[in-house]
Amino acid sequence: MLTALDADVIKTYVELGLGVGIVAQMAYDPVRDRQFDKLEAGHLFAPSTTRLALRRGVYARGFVYEFITMFAPQFDRAAIEAALRGDGEQYEL
Repeated sequence: MLTALDADVIKTYVELGLGVGIVAQMAYDPVRDRQFDKLEAGHLFAPSTTRLALRRGVYARGFVYEFITMFAPQFDRAAIEAALRGDGEQYEL
């Protein structure tokens, strides 16, 4: 059994004939990964939640906002800044 933290490394292992790989659905690109068969396995794994946290009062550079927007497109910079200020009743996004 081999383990890797990076989906591209896992895919390389599979390409080298070292077995099967389990990657997150977001790591599978149907165009780029057409040499692989994709099997749905969500029923085998518990759902997981990814969280991002920013510390209030700390300067966040532009790339931080860009990353958050790429990760969760429904939140633009204005929404993130409002949450950091604590505007409104809810400051979590």
